[in-house]
Amino acid sequence: MIDKQTVVPASFREKRRIMTLINKKLIFLNILAFLLGRAGILEGLTPFGIGFFAALNYRDRKYGTIGIATLLGIMSIQGFYKSIPYIITLGIIYLLFHYVMDLRKLKTLKAAFISGFTYLTAGMLFLSLQSFYIYDVMIIAFEALVIFVIVYIASYALPLMVEKKSRSILSSEEIICIAILSAIALSGINEIYIFNLSLRNSLAILITILFAYNGGTAIGASVGITLGLITSMSIGGTPPVIIGIFGFSGLLAGIFKDMGKLGSGLGFLMGNAILTFYINGYYEIFIQFREILLAFGLFMLLPTPWIQQLEKLCNSPKSILYSDQTYSQRMKKRTYEKLSEFSNVFHDLAVTFDKISDKYVIFEKEDLTNIIQEVADHACDSCGMRRSCWEKNFCNTYQSMVDLLVLIETRDSIEPNVLPEEIQKRCIHPQKVVEKMRHLYELSALDMNWKERLIENRYLVGEQFKGVSKIIGQMAEELNSNTSFDIELENELYVVLDKAGLSAKNIIVTNQQESPLEITVEKNPCYNRESCIYKYIPVLSEAVGVKLVKKPSTCSYQRDGSGCSFTLVEANRYTAITRVARAKKEGNRVSGDTCTFMDIQDDQYLMAISDGMGAGDKAQRQSSATITMLEKMMEAGFDRDVAIKTINSMLMLKSSEEIFSSLDMTLLNLCKGTADFVKIGSAPSYIKRNQTKIQTIKASTLPIGILKDIEFNEDVKRIEDGDFIIMVSDGILEANKEDEQWLVSFLATIETRNPQDLADKILQRALQLSENKAQDDMTVLVTKVWRVI
Repeated sequence: MIDKQTVVPASFREKRRIMTLINKKLIFLNILAFLLGRAGILEGLTPFGIGFFAALNYRDRKYGTIGIATLLGIMSIQGFYKSIPYIITLGIIYLLFHYVMDLRKLKTLKAAFISGFTYLTAGMLFLSLQSFYIYDVMIIAFEALVIFVIVYIASYALPLMVEKKSRSILSSEEIICIAILSAIALSGINEIYIFNLSLRNSLAILITILFAYNGGTAIGASVGITLGLITSMSIGGTPPVIIGIFGFSGLLAGIFKDMGKLGSGLGFLMGNAILTFYINGYYEIFIQFREILLAFGLFMLLPTPWIQQLEKLCNSPKSILYSDQTYSQRMKKRTYEKLSEFSNVFHDLAVTFDKISDKYVIFEKEDLTNIIQEVADHACDSCGMRRSCWEKNFCNTYQSMVDLLVLIETRDSIEPNVLPEEIQKRCIHPQKVVEKMRHLYELSALDMNWKERLIENRYLVGEQFKGVSKIIGQMAEELNSNTSFDIELENELYVVLDKAGLSAKNIIVTNQQESPLEITVEKNPCYNRESCIYKYIPVLSEAVGVKLVKKPSTCSYQRDGSGCSFTLVEANRYTAITRVARAKKEGNRVSGDTCTFMDIQDDQYLMAISDGMGAGDKAQRQSSATITMLEKMMEAGFDRDVAIKTINSMLMLKSSEEIFSSLDMTLLNLCKGTADFVKIGSAPSYIKRNQTKIQTIKASTLPIGILKDIEFNEDVKRIEDGDFIIMVSDGILEANKEDEQWLVSFLATIETRNPQDLADKILQRALQLSENKAQDDMTVLVTKVWRVI
């Protein structure tokens, strides 16, 4: 009979795997607690187990049973009677952390202080029951201090032991704390000899070589000094020089790690030999060479996957740009030269277009002569008076033709009595001459009109070339500026994200002159779940110490699943919110006013109103075109002056109808706290700072799209927390033509702090003044500014 196959549910397998993992962790923690309980210092003090137990229970109450293993370790060294202060301390700490203290609100510093103070109290009470010396009090105080320190040290190492998530990057502090706990646990083994070789010393050497091989010189020296210090303090009679020997040997083991495992082992061996010979010339061997050989043999037998895993933990990630600085500098210089070359080319093109776009004179002398010659050939060729007019009296006839051309240019219709005197006296076909002259003038005027449009197109292209040249030049200067990469902070951020269970493929921290900190993070795709906002930004902001925000339009999601990246910058000191109230002119279907407000590059916030000339559809097309072009160009990073001049040039490329509009623009610098007002044929703007202080910003220039060389006024003002910036179109102010200052007086009476409420009240008041019939399009833009940092 064939047995029926049993299918184990996936959920059960997962639970079983988790339970196995928990059991392994509990076994490991109990063994570690037992060894730390046995670990001694100054020949008889065993405070390490208490500190470890306190740190473990501070982190999670479920590890209360670890206290039994800790107590057994202490009693195996101290015996029952001398263990009484430790037993009392463990019991009090258990009760406090499990039933009294709220661990969610308890800080590490406070938990460490409570643990140390508990042992100090229990030890003093136990000491008071017998005769004692001042030295005994100092010893108890010293043990309490050690407990305080161990709680802190264990708080760095424990997350790696108890958390379920897999860590891939460790900070230097975590590595050192793990080394300290390892050294203390090794001292708890006491003297176990294998063929007259100390197992404890061999394991200490093995740990030093292992960390030096994977972490390099800094980690090797740090771990060596730590193990040497613990060895010196825990083993009686060991001279302090052992600290330097372990540290120097770890340093050499890290230096020779590029030679492989054999190099690290020889490095440690040479370090021990050099310092031993330097100190006493081989009269006394501090670290036995046979113990080093035993440790080296164990190191060679370690599986490669174990060593590779430790290498991932020890090696801090390095920036690609930092590791190849020479190459990056060359590429930076080459890119700067290329961009500068492009900028110069566009600048030269702009100059060329300026030269060929000079103002064209409609009727030059040659053009005038050609028109008169053509009139004479067609209108006067078959006339019997031709000989008398053009041969005998040429000068007078030519001048009369010039005068006739002036009349045609300045008058719609020409009566016979207004013709030049010479034509009235001599010409026998004046009507034929006038018709021919008018026809030729209209043809010439049409030709001149197209030539003017060609000139305007050239001028526009020239202005655009200037703008492109300026932008490329700015890009080149930014690239060539002193940009530094904070490698140390990058490595810290890798560790911080790893602690939080977040991964990052690459982190680049840049610091530029006069620019805020920028952090670019490349990570696995979140599939538009915005994990950068909800997970990464809070963690990185806390690590850096400043509030960070995501730079607009910097989150690039790769649809092929390769990853995404985003850039974080320091949050602005100010923030702004804009509200709008508007009304159409009575009887019109659409409003001729168009407004916008938006965040743009470089920490700036744009507000703008454009009022098209006239009302209705035509005005709406004019203002809409102005605002649309302004939005696109400012968002793309064009300089403000270049954007305005380009818009003006485009509006001047008109067809048969005039296209021009006002432009009222305000640029808020949310980092510096300034407002830059630009007014082109627009109404005044206002800053409402408090109940009575109203500041007015005026301008008197022509609208945009009229003159080729546009002029505009700009006024930079400081902004403060709680300011209101009020921008209005002409229709608001013209609601009360008798009092042009009515809006200033009205603003001083409004007490609201809500921008929408303020905009609505201004519009309602303007409608009341015009008897609830808008005589022109009305638009109110109210922006409230407040400080957030």
